Amino acid sequence: MKIEVSAPPAARQAGAYQYGRYPGPIADPNVSVPGVMGRMRLKEWHYLSATTDRWFVAFALVQLGYVANIFAYVIDREDPANKREFEALSPGGRGLSFAKSSTEGVTLWDAKGARVRVSSEPGQWRAELDLPLGDERLEGEFFVKPEGESLGLLFELEKDRAAYTHKAAGLPAGGALRLGGRDVDLGNALGASDWTRSAARRTTKWNWAAFSGHAVDGRRVGLNLSADVYDNAAGVSQENVLFVDGKLYALEGVRFEMPKNPSREPWRLRSVGGDWLSLDFTPLGARKQRLNLGVIRSDFIQPYGTFAGTIKVPGEAPIELGNVFGVVEDHLAVW
Repeated sequence: MKIEVSAPPAARQAGAYQYGRYPGPIADPNVSVPGVMGRMRLKEWHYLSATTDRWFVAFALVQLGYVANIFAYVIDREDPANKREFEALSPGGRGLSFAKSSTEGVTLWDAKGARVRVSSEPGQWRAELDLPLGDERLEGEFFVKPEGESLGLLFELEKDRAAYTHKAAGLPAGGALRLGGRDVDLGNALGASDWTRSAARRTTKWNWAAFSGHAVDGRRVGLNLSADVYDNAAGVSQENVLFVDGKLYALEGVRFEMPKNPSREPWRLRSVGGDWLSLDFTPLGARKQRLNLGVIRSDFIQPYGTFAGTIKVPGEAPIELGNVFGVVEDHLAVW
């Protein structure tokens, strides 16, 4: 699937999904699931992160229909094993309202003593956070600016069953947060965003890797890789992309070599065919979830740590990476 010239105004037009890979968002991602229970089966989330030389801040607001979920965590890279974390569930999806799209509206979680508001404003996503992270409170706001190209993917899961995702990484970001009595300075941060609306398969699994950082030579880079979720007939994930100073590059398939102890042992990511990608990931800690609510189950581990290695794409000098902070993930969901 090539990257098209421009995105259509809506995901579904004249009764048909406009499947494709685009260098920007679809303004009206009108993906739906037919039937009485359709709204309960639609899956939506917005994930935002900000990375500096010292701090990593990430959160996601997740609407699963039967239940809503929020998680947030902060990593001080001077003490990476001691993550500060918040997670909550809301039966029936109460307490979470979702924006119309990644480019319009507000997504708001306001429940269980926690509040997160993400607004799509001209030129930025702005996140306001007021959350308990253990015995400390995380308060303040940060922004991520969607400059340059981004990935808008409308993917056919099955006949008349679509998934839409709008992703970008290596974006200018900033802001200021307070964690207890400490300042979390996000000045000169780099950010990432993942906004997804999917008529997801009942059982869905994936591996994922992402980072926002700088190459050894100073170029601003962002990476998004996956396997097993948006794969074409050749087994190549259609959301495999690299961002270099705001320019989007489509990537071919990658192989995730996950160790027996994924939260402590190195991962290897290698290109399938050719030697255009060779990355080693060293975990510094991990987020884990084992959730079983009967109709919904989720089992995942998301190690955070550093990437080192090389990526080669046509039109760019080889991208050398040394200790770029990011995440990998192994996830099985029944939803």
